[in-house]
Amino acid sequence: MSIPLRTALATAAGFGAFGSAGSYYYLKSSHKEPLSTPVKEDVPKYHDQHAFQLLSKDEISKRLRSGQFATKPQINHVKAVYTNRLPSNNPVEDNYSINTFQQGLIAGVYDGHIGPECSKLIKDQLPIYMARELNKSSLSEKETEQAISTAFVELDQDIQQRFYNLFPKNLKKTNEEDIKAAIARQPDQKATQAIIDEAINGSCALTVYLKDDVVYSSNTGDSRVVIVSQDEEGNWKGRRLVEEESPARPEWKAHMIAQHPPNESDVIVKRNRIFGLIAVGGSFGDIMYKVPVEYQMKVFPYLPYDTYKRFARYHHRIVVNYRTPPYLESKPLVSRHKLQKGDRFIILGTDGLWDELSWDDCRSREGDQVAAEIMSRWKTQGEMNPATHLTRQALLYDAVYKNVKVKEPVENEELELSKRLTRQPSRSFRDDITITVIELDVDQNDTEPVLTEVGPIQQVEELDASVPRLFDPKKQNQSWFSGSWSKL
Repeated sequence: MSIPLRTALATAAGFGAFGSAGSYYYLKSSHKEPLSTPVKEDVPKYHDQHAFQLLSKDEISKRLRSGQFATKPQINHVKAVYTNRLPSNNPVEDNYSINTFQQGLIAGVYDGHIGPECSKLIKDQLPIYMARELNKSSLSEKETEQAISTAFVELDQDIQQRFYNLFPKNLKKTNEEDIKAAIARQPDQKATQAIIDEAINGSCALTVYLKDDVVYSSNTGDSRVVIVSQDEEGNWKGRRLVEEESPARPEWKAHMIAQHPPNESDVIVKRNRIFGLIAVGGSFGDIMYKVPVEYQMKVFPYLPYDTYKRFARYHHRIVVNYRTPPYLESKPLVSRHKLQKGDRFIILGTDGLWDELSWDDCRSREGDQVAAEIMSRWKTQGEMNPATHLTRQALLYDAVYKNVKVKEPVENEELELSKRLTRQPSRSFRDDITITVIELDVDQNDTEPVLTEVGPIQQVEELDASVPRLFDPKKQNQSWFSGSWSKL
């Protein structure tokens, strides 16, 4: 197509005018003085769009130390016990316990999920259940392991049984009104709601029982206990005392699948989670993974709204795969370790700690050794409480650009800790972190621990083994629904 003469002339004129102007600008600008070198701005190496509040050094320390305290139990081979809890969930779902029993130490950390009610319950009750089982004369080491395991199992049985006792025994002919009426007729509504929440919420549990020179470690779920030792050459080593019950661990995944018929093997563990939902392979509570099949549709949808809504959005994904319960249990993995020369610390930590110390896989053993190396620098980096020291350094370990998947050393600690402590919603960036560090005195060097700037010094309570169970199995047939409700 030919170009109109008017258009061609206009275009040529434009180029001419542009060329003249361009020539003038070039000649004029070429006589300017050379520009000075621009000042380089101090900007982050990698862009991260997540908002945060820049904290001062004092504000950072205040937040990190807000949950720290120490205890000094009079137990052989124990100098002191230090704890710190750094919340992320609101309310915080982690809990802890430190008690003595018959010249032994019982310490635990409890990682709750869905809500805090279950972890709150077991931090008070599990040490008592353990004391009750241990309160027998002349237990062998093997019998001691079995006693601890029994305590874990019986506590979860009682949590479940209190829940079942709220409802009719025979659910075949019940409806929504029956379930709501069963809850409404309970004399103490606050206690009833607590029983429901403690069963619906879940919690992992990790305990250490230290008696004389033997450490019994028990683990339900994915928390972790590591013993830190130092050899004669000064090398530090971290070693896991008991494995984790996690569907991400191949051995435990195989164990879980083996408990059910082969035709369920493809649905039990998906993406290293039970039914693709929950990332633990053992827990207290979590009753939606343990109840008889009929409870799924006959009871759960008619629980109080504030309770059911916590898992309603994914309940259908449980129901469609739910055939041969239970899919979770509280029976722990138990091990024992005889203290040796060079053993310095025992670290109990919820998975929020190990998530920080293992970049690629929080189930790997890499974090065990990292924890030992961090503990080797305790008191040289500003924190007197070793649990707080471990918390601070874990947040800084390979964490600079974790959210943009870049692994580099920390250059500005205040900047990075500000990010880790203030981003919202916090749970999208890190978990609750709860740590208890037992400082050992295996070598009997008689040096007293320096308990200054470690937080409040708390007294340790001796456990009372005579406290009754939450539910008395002997009263099973005397429950309120054994009359007319049982005929439904």
